[in-house]
Amino acid sequence: MLVGLGNNTVITGAFAGGDGACPMMAAHRAGGRTSVCSFPQAWDTFCGVAGRHIVRPATDYEVLILRREIEASLGPAGPTLFGEAIAEYQAAVEARHHEAAMAEQEAVAEQQPPIEQQTPAEPRKRRLRITGGDRIDLGEAIAEHMSTARSRRSREAETTGLDWLFEETLVLPDDFEQEPLAEEPGEREFDFGAAESDLLR
Repeated sequence: MLVGLGNNTVITGAFAGGDGACPMMAAHRAGGRTSVCSFPQAWDTFCGVAGRHIVRPATDYEVLILRREIEASLGPAGPTLFGEAIAEYQAAVEARHHEAAMAEQEAVAEQQPPIEQQTPAEPRKRRLRITGGDRIDLGEAIAEHMSTARSRRSREAETTGLDWLFEETLVLPDDFEQEPLAEEPGEREFDFGAAESDLLR
């Protein structure tokens, strides 16, 4: 096709017309006995005449682009950005698989013995927090906080008093602080002790 492009007037929109020929026909005239049915449609689409029944000579720019594409396809396949991206992706997948396999092996190696063979862990008496590689004992801080809270509540109770408790929240019966009614004659409290003795006889 490169030889045909140099020996013919390249046209678009038809296989041949006047003194020109499309790139496929030019290649055929130069001895290339091959047929690529999709090429004529692609060439006409690139030149903007597909389906318009227009036959015209191809511009120098259109021929130059076609020539560069052909020459690029004949050269050795070199590294491309797409190929590099594929290689990076494959390397990342292999690295993840390797890490997963190593983690699985470590998990199997670090399996704990059966429950009946495990010694019960001693209860933790103090809360420890690991910060920057150092262990911080929070027991004293918690005790100090509780002591401070108790002192604060004691001071508030001394300052406020307990009158608000009776005034706002304590509901007293209507007969509060009244003398109890005298028992009517003949009424007496039930003697639970005597009743229990009667049952045990």
